[in-house]
Amino acid sequence: MPKRKKSPELTFQQHIADFLVREHKYGVLEQTDITDTEHFIAEDHLWAFLKATQADTLKKVRGMEFRLFYPKPRSAASAAAEKYAQNRITFRPHFYFGETSQEIDFVFFLNGLPIVALELKHEKNQNVHDAVAQFAAREHSRRIFQHPFLYLAADTSDVMAATDPRREENFRWHNTGLTNTPTNPDEYPVEFLYREVLSKEQLMEALSFFLVRVPQRQAEDDKSERPALTLFPRYHQSRLVRKISTDISAHFDAKGDIGKKYLADHSAGSGKTLSICWLADRLHSLFKPGTNEKLVDITFILTDRKSLDTNVREDIANFTHLKDVVGIAKKADDLPRFLKDRKPIIVTTQQKFAWVLEELQDNSALKTLRVAFLIDEAHRSQEGQMGAAIRLPFRKADEPDADAPELDPEEQIAKVIREHDGNQLFVAFTATPAPATVSLFGAPFDNYTEAEAIAEGYIVDVAASIISYKTLYNLHCHFVPPPDEEENVYPKGVVSKALMNVAFQDDGLIQYKAEVMLRIFEEQVMPLIEGRAKAMIVTSSRVAGLRYCDIIKEKLKERGAHYKVLYAFSDFTHPETNAEIHEHAVNELKDGELIEERFEGEDYRLMIVANKFQTGFDQPLLAGMFLDKPVVDRNAVQTVSRLNRCHEGKEDVVVVDFTNNAAAILKAFQKYRKGTPFAPEEPDQELCPKLYAEILAASVFTQKDAADFAKLAATGTDAQVQFFINALRTRFHAKIADTEERKTFVYLLARYVKAFHFLTCFFTYAAELKEFAKFAEYVGPQLIKHGSVSDLMKQIRKTEVIKAAVEYQGVTTSAGPVKLRPGKGSKGAGPPPKKVSVQDMIAEIRAKFDISDEEALYIRQVTEEKAADAAIRNTVTAHRDDRIYLEGAYRGQVNGEIQTAYEERDRYEELSNEDYIRSGGIFDIMAVTVIQHHLSFAA
Repeated sequence: MPKRKKSPELTFQQHIADFLVREHKYGVLEQTDITDTEHFIAEDHLWAFLKATQADTLKKVRGMEFRLFYPKPRSAASAAAEKYAQNRITFRPHFYFGETSQEIDFVFFLNGLPIVALELKHEKNQNVHDAVAQFAAREHSRRIFQHPFLYLAADTSDVMAATDPRREENFRWHNTGLTNTPTNPDEYPVEFLYREVLSKEQLMEALSFFLVRVPQRQAEDDKSERPALTLFPRYHQSRLVRKISTDISAHFDAKGDIGKKYLADHSAGSGKTLSICWLADRLHSLFKPGTNEKLVDITFILTDRKSLDTNVREDIANFTHLKDVVGIAKKADDLPRFLKDRKPIIVTTQQKFAWVLEELQDNSALKTLRVAFLIDEAHRSQEGQMGAAIRLPFRKADEPDADAPELDPEEQIAKVIREHDGNQLFVAFTATPAPATVSLFGAPFDNYTEAEAIAEGYIVDVAASIISYKTLYNLHCHFVPPPDEEENVYPKGVVSKALMNVAFQDDGLIQYKAEVMLRIFEEQVMPLIEGRAKAMIVTSSRVAGLRYCDIIKEKLKERGAHYKVLYAFSDFTHPETNAEIHEHAVNELKDGELIEERFEGEDYRLMIVANKFQTGFDQPLLAGMFLDKPVVDRNAVQTVSRLNRCHEGKEDVVVVDFTNNAAAILKAFQKYRKGTPFAPEEPDQELCPKLYAEILAASVFTQKDAADFAKLAATGTDAQVQFFINALRTRFHAKIADTEERKTFVYLLARYVKAFHFLTCFFTYAAELKEFAKFAEYVGPQLIKHGSVSDLMKQIRKTEVIKAAVEYQGVTTSAGPVKLRPGKGSKGAGPPPKKVSVQDMIAEIRAKFDISDEEALYIRQVTEEKAADAAIRNTVTAHRDDRIYLEGAYRGQVNGEIQTAYEERDRYEELSNEDYIRSGGIFDIMAVTVIQHHLSFAA
C-alpha cells in the first residue's frame, strides 16, 4: 500500500518542531506529562525545577513562597545567574484538551507551566487569519487560554500576536517588515518566528523585561473604563531595544565608554513612546560585564512638549517595577533634585537639555557619570539657525518652558551635542528626519516605515488622495516707493510671504473658502467615525486664522449648527489694531484649561490652527483637514499626519488643499513613506578654516578686531560696543565701495557663522575661529542697512486684492516610491537670497497668474532637486576654479537635466515655451542658480 502523503500543514508543523529540538535543544512533552488538566501544568517538570533551585525551601514547604521561574539576571554577577540556567523550556506539539480532544498546534512550557500557544496554517489551504479566528472561537473559560502570556497565529509568510486571544481585534501583526524573508533558503519566510521569537533567549527576555501589566482603569471624567491588560512589544520595538543594548554593550567592551549616537527612524503609529520606555528600562538594566556596576548611571527621556507628553507620563507609570527609579520633572525644582539624587531615569523636556549637559560638565560630582539621552521627536530641526543655541542664554532648570510652538529645542541639542564624550549616549527618535539630523546622528540604526504602519493598521493612510483647489489672486499696489534707496530692497522670501498673506487674509476669499469648508465638512467629514469626526483648518497666519474664526462662528450661527469651532494659536498683537489677542479669551477657556482638552468635547468639531498643533497633536477623532497654507516636504508629512491616528470605525479621512499644492504633498509622503530619503554625508572639517582664511584675505577685518570685540562685549557698555561697530562699518564701506560686493562679503560672513555652528556639532576648532564666529555673527548683520519692516509694511498695506477666485482642481491620488538621494545642508548655508523690490514681486505674481499659477511651484521643486544632486555637486566641486566651463558648457548640461526633470513631470507646456527654453530664459536662470548653490559648498 503506498505511503500516505502528509498534509502541507503537518509538514510545516513538523519542520518547526524539528528546528526547535535541533537548534534550541528544547525537550518534547508527551500529552501524559501534562498531569494537571485544569491548569495544564506538567507537574513533574515543575517539581524538578523547584528541587533544583529551592531545595531547602521545599523541606519547609508549609506557608512558604516559591519562585516558579528565575528571570534573566539584570546583573551578570547576580547570584540568580546559576538559578536562571535551571529554567527549562519544553513544548507539546498537538496539544489536546477538553472532553472532545480539542487541539492547539503547539504549547510551550517553562518549568512545566504553559507560557505560549501557537496555531499554524499552511497557505496552500488556509492563512494566518484562519488561525486568529480559531483562537477567537475557542472556549476561553479554559485556563489554557488564560495562563500563557502570548498567543501566536502564523502561516508560512505572516505572524500575528496577542496577549489576550478572546477577540480577533486583539491580534496584531508581528512581522519583521512589509515582507518576511528567511535568512536560509531552506527555511520558511517566517523563520524568524521559530528561530528568534520562540528561542529561550527571547522568551526569557520577554518574561524578564518586556511584559508590562497595565491595571484596570475606572471610568473618570472624559476617560472610559478600561480592563486590565498585558503589553507585549511589537517586533520592531523589541528589535530596536535589543539592537541598541547589544551594540552599546559591545562598544563598551571594546572601548570602555558609551559614547555613541543612534537614530531611530520610526513612523507615526510605531508605538514610539512605549519603545522609549522599554529602552530606558533596558539601559537601566545594563551592567559592566562580570560586575554589579551599571553601564548607564542616568537615562534622560527628553520630550518636545512643554507639558511633558501625557503618553510618556502614562506609559512609564505602567512600568510598575520602575516606580522607585523614575523621576518625572513636573515642577521647577524637580530636575535639579533628581540629578542630585542620581535618579536612574529622569523624564523632562528638550528645553532643559542644554542645562542638563552644562550641569554634567561643570559639576565635578556629576562629570564622571555615564548618561543616556533618549530624544523624542528629533525631526524638528538641524536645518534651522543653529546659532540660536549660542545667541540665546541656556534656559535654567528653574525657569518655565517657553510656550511658543515654534521654539526649536533641537537647535540647542545640535549645538551642545558636540560636547558629548565617552560618557554620553544619544538615541534620537523621529518619523521624518531632516538631512542635517542624519548628518548629526548618522544613518538610521533602525527603521519602521510609514508603509509598515499603514499596512499593519496602526495609522490611517492620509495621503491616498487629496481634494485640490487653487486660490487665484491678482494684487495691485498704489504706493510708489522712492527710487534707488537701499532701504527699499528686501529679501525675496520675506516679500513673497508678506504678499501671500495679503491674499490669504482677504475677507472675500476667506468668506468663500469658509463656505466650501463647511459644506465639505458637513457632507463628507461629519458622517465619519459614526458621526463623531472632527476636522482641522490650517491657516497661513494668526491674522488669517482670526478672520476664519470670526467668519465660521457667524456662519455656524446662521446655520443653527449644533457644533462649535475653536482657534488654536500663540497670543499676538494684531498688526492693524494693536489689540492684544489671547487664545484663552478668543476661545473662552477656563483658568488652566488647555485648548486640546476643550477640543475633546463632543460639541467641538472644528479647530482652526495657526502654526500650532501641526506636529505632535494626538486626536484620533480628527478625520478632516483643510489646508489654506502651503506645506512642503517634512512639514507637509507632519501636518497632514495629524489625521493618521486610528480609532474604532475610522476608515477614511478627507484632506482638502486650497493652495494647489496637492502634488507636492503627495510627493513628500512618497519620499518619507519607506524611511529616510537622505543618505548620510560626511561634514567637511576644512570648510570653516577655508572660509575664515577667505574672510581675512579680503583685508577688511582681522583677528585682532574679533579679539577687541570679545573683550569689549564682555566688559564694556552697549554704547561702547555700538561705537566700535560703527567704526568697523565705516572701514567696511571705505574698503568695499560696490554695493553688490558688500552684499557678497556680508553673505560670506553669514556662511562662516552658519557653517561654524553646524560643524562644531562634529569637530572642535581653534579658539580664534570660535571668537571670530561670535564677532561675525554680531557685526555682520549691522554692516549694511536693509529695508525696515515698517517700510515694507507701509507698501504691503497699500497692496490689495483686485481679482480673486477659488477653482476646484479635482482629486489628486498618490503614486509610487521615491529613490534614496543624498542629504543636503550638511555644510552650512546655501546661496544668498535674491533681492527684489515690492513692485518687482507684484509684477512677478501677476505674470504667474497670467501664465500658470503652478509654474512657481515646479520651478522651486526642480531647482531644489538639482540643488541636492550629488553628481552635479561633484562636477561643480571638481571644476570650481574653471568658471568658463561652469558658466558655459556645463550650464547647458544642467539646463538639459532640468528639462528632463520637467519631462518626467509631464510639463510639456513649459518645454515648448520660448520664455523657458531661449538663451537666458527660465531654464538658464535655474541652471545658474543650481551651479551657484553648489559653488557655495565648494568654496
